[in-house]
Amino acid sequence: MRVPFSWLQDFIELKLSAPEVAELLTRSGVEVEEIAALAPEFSGVVTALVSSVEKHPQADRLFVTEVFDGREQLTVVAGVANMRPGDTVPLAKVGACLPGGVKIGAVRRRGIESCGMLCSAKELNLEFSGGAEGILVLDKETRPGLPLEQALNLSDPVLLLGLTPNRADCLGLLGVAYELAALTGKQVRLPDLLLREVKHGLPQPKIEIAAPSLCSRYAGLLLAGVRVGSSPLWLQVRLLQAGIRPINNIVDVTNYCMWEVGQPLHAFDYETLAGRAIEVRTAREGEKIVTLDGQERRLTPEMLVIADAEKPVAVAGVMGGLETEITTGTHTVLLEAAHFNPVSIRRTGRSLGLYSEAQQRFEKGVDVNGCVQAICRAADLLGQLGAASPAGEAVDVYAVPGALRQISLRPERARKLLDLEISQKEMAAIFRRQGFVVEEGTQLHVTVPTRRPDLQAEVDLIEEVARIHGYENIPATLPAGVVTQGHRTGRQLALKKLRETMTACGYTEVINYSFLSTVHFDRLGLTAADELENAVSIANPLSEEQAVMRTLLIGGLLENIAYNRNRHQQDLKLFELGAVYLPAEEGKMALPEERMKLGLVITGAFPVEHWHHKPVPCDFFDLKGTVEELLERLGVSGVSFQEKELSWCQSGQTAQVLVQGEQAGWLGRVHSVTLEAYDLDRAVFAGELDLETLLPYMRLNCEYRPLPRYPALLRDMAVIVPEQVSADKVTSLISEAGGPLVETVALFDLYRGPQVPAGFRSLAFAITYRDAQRTLSDEDACRLHDRIEQILEEKLGALLRK
Repeated sequence: MRVPFSWLQDFIELKLSAPEVAELLTRSGVEVEEIAALAPEFSGVVTALVSSVEKHPQADRLFVTEVFDGREQLTVVAGVANMRPGDTVPLAKVGACLPGGVKIGAVRRRGIESCGMLCSAKELNLEFSGGAEGILVLDKETRPGLPLEQALNLSDPVLLLGLTPNRADCLGLLGVAYELAALTGKQVRLPDLLLREVKHGLPQPKIEIAAPSLCSRYAGLLLAGVRVGSSPLWLQVRLLQAGIRPINNIVDVTNYCMWEVGQPLHAFDYETLAGRAIEVRTAREGEKIVTLDGQERRLTPEMLVIADAEKPVAVAGVMGGLETEITTGTHTVLLEAAHFNPVSIRRTGRSLGLYSEAQQRFEKGVDVNGCVQAICRAADLLGQLGAASPAGEAVDVYAVPGALRQISLRPERARKLLDLEISQKEMAAIFRRQGFVVEEGTQLHVTVPTRRPDLQAEVDLIEEVARIHGYENIPATLPAGVVTQGHRTGRQLALKKLRETMTACGYTEVINYSFLSTVHFDRLGLTAADELENAVSIANPLSEEQAVMRTLLIGGLLENIAYNRNRHQQDLKLFELGAVYLPAEEGKMALPEERMKLGLVITGAFPVEHWHHKPVPCDFFDLKGTVEELLERLGVSGVSFQEKELSWCQSGQTAQVLVQGEQAGWLGRVHSVTLEAYDLDRAVFAGELDLETLLPYMRLNCEYRPLPRYPALLRDMAVIVPEQVSADKVTSLISEAGGPLVETVALFDLYRGPQVPAGFRSLAFAITYRDAQRTLSDEDACRLHDRIEQILEEKLGALLRK
C-alpha cells in the first residue's frame, strides 16, 4: 500500500514529518518498509505564465510565445500551440536537464532567439493522460516561477506499507488516518459522503443478486451528463504516487476513491448494458468475456460475474469487460460498489491469471457497510470536476447485512496479560480515537465497526491496547518458570543409534518423497489384491508422479540406484529412514496409519579396489549380515530368518525377518523383471524393517558381562539333514539341547555331493562349550556332545557325518 504523505493529510492533521510518522506506524505494527517519491528525471524546469502566442514570421510550423517565469519575461519558440495566453506551462530554462540527459541551451530558430523550451508531459517522462504530444498545460491555480517538481508535488514523500493480511482496513488512506488518530490523538477528517444536486428523470437500473453467498451487497448509482476527458493534474499526480496509471476522469475518480476509502469501484457505460439490468450470478457453462486488457477469458461455473440481461459484463471483483468500458462516447455511467466473498475472488483471479488493486482488496475483505458511501464520494468528486452528476439515488441491494460486533473487555484481564498498568479510561480513549463506540461500566463494551474484521474477541482488543499504547511501554521482564534439561526420547535415541550403525556399516542415507506414482506398483509386480497396492490417494497432487502416498520404500531406493548408475556410480550401499502410509480399514473414518520403516539396498562390489585385495560382488549374505549387525547393536534378541516369496524378489533368495516369532521385515535379491522395469542390469539386494514392530524389542542400554574365568572347549559337529531343514533350526536345537553350557554355535560349512544322499545336505557347526562355575573336562564335553547328536537325530532325522 502506497500512502502519499500530503494526500494522507487531507484526512488528518499531522505536525510530524514523514519519517516520524513512519516510525510511529511501524512501532504500532503497521510496518513502513520504505519512504519513496516520484523522483523527477529533470532539473531546471519551472512553471511559466503564457503572455502571448503568435505564429513565427518566417516558419509556418513554429510559434513565438512570450512567457513570464516569475522573474522576467522570456521569448520561447515552440513547435505546437495548444496553450493559450493565461495558461501556465513547464519551461525548461537555459541550463536545464531533461530525461535522457538532454541539455537545454539558448538557440536561434529562424532568426528569433529561443530562451529555453516549453515541455510536453512525454518530454518530461510524466505518464499523464491526454495531450501527451502537446505542451503540458498545468492547473490554473499554479503560480509561475515555481520549480515544476514543487508545483506538481512530485517530491511528496510516499510511505510504502507492508501490511499483514489481517489489516485490510489500511488498504485505504482513511484506514491509515484512523490508525494515526489512535496514535496521535488527532481527529479524522471524513470526506463528503453525501449526494448533492440529485437529478431525476432517467429510469433506474434493476439490480439482482442471484448468488448471495458470494455477494452480500451490491450498490449502483446512475450518473448523467458525463463528459469524459483528462483528470486535473493534481489528481493524476496523486494516482501516479499511488502507483496507478491515469486513464480518464471517470476511471481515475473510481481509482482515487478506492485509494481513499479502500472500497473498489467500477464504472459501466450504462447505454451498453442490455436491458439496463445488473445480475450478480455465477458464470454459466461455456460463457466467455473479453476483459479490459483485450484478452478473451473462458469462465467456469465457480466464477462470480456481473451480467446484464444477456451476458457477463465483468468478472466480479477482478476485472471489467471491454464492451462496457468508459470511452469518449460515453454519456451515462453506472457506478458500482459491492462486497464479494474473498475466497471466491481469490480463486477466480488465480484461475484467470489476473491480479489488480481491486482484487487485492476484495481478497482481504472490504467494509460491507462502506459501499454506498464510496459511490457517493465518487459522485461528489465527479461533480466537483464537472464530469458527471447523479441521476437518482443509489440503488442498494443488501442481501446479507453485516452486523456490528460488540465485544466486552475486562480491564483487569488486559492489565494482567500485558503486565501493564493502564487505566480503563485510557483503554476507552484508545478505542474512541479509532471511531469505535465504547460503553463503560465494570467492563468496556466496545462496538467494533465492520471495517475492522480483524477484531473478533477480547484478546484482539487487548492486543489493540498494547499496539496503540506502545509496545515499547511494556516493561521488559525475563520469562519465569522451572528449567528442565532437554533429552531425547527412547524412540529418538533408537533412531539415532540406527543411523549411526548404518553409517558405520558403510551405508549412505537418502531421503525420498513420500508421494509416488502408481507406476511403482506395476514395476514391483503388485496386483490389485495386494494390500500394499491399496495406497492413499492425494486429492490435489502436484503431478501424476506424486499421485499416492507410498506403502513401500523399495521403489524410491531402486530409483536412487538407477539415478546413480546413470552417473557412473556402480557400487552403492543406501538406506532410507522414512514413513509409509497405509489406509484405514474400509468403513472407518480415520486417518491413514503412518509406520516408520528402514529401507536398505546394496549393489556392486566391495570393498573398493586396492593393490592388496580385489573387490568381491555383494550377495544376499552381505545384506543379511548388515541386518544382523544392526539388530545386535540395537539390542534386539530372538531374531530368526525364514524363507518367503515376494513378487519383486527372486524366489529362493528372499527371507522374512522374525523377532521372537513376530514378522518385522524382509530382505532378498530383487527380481530380474523388477530390475528391468527400473532400467537396472546388475544384481541388487534390498530389504525393509518395520521399526514400529522392532522398537518394543530394542534394548539400547549395554549390559556388562565379566570375562570368563574358566577355559572353553571347542568341538565340531557335521550332520546330514533334509534340504527343507534350515540351518537356523539346527542351530536353535543345538543351543536348546546343550543348555547353558553351549556358549556359541557357528555354521562353518555346507556340503552337497556324492557322499550325501539326494535331498539332503551336510551342515558343519563349530560349538563352544563353557561352564561359568568350573573347568569342563573332556569327558563332560563328550557326553554333552553325544546327547546333542542324539537329540538332532530324534527330532530332525539328522545323521552324524563321520
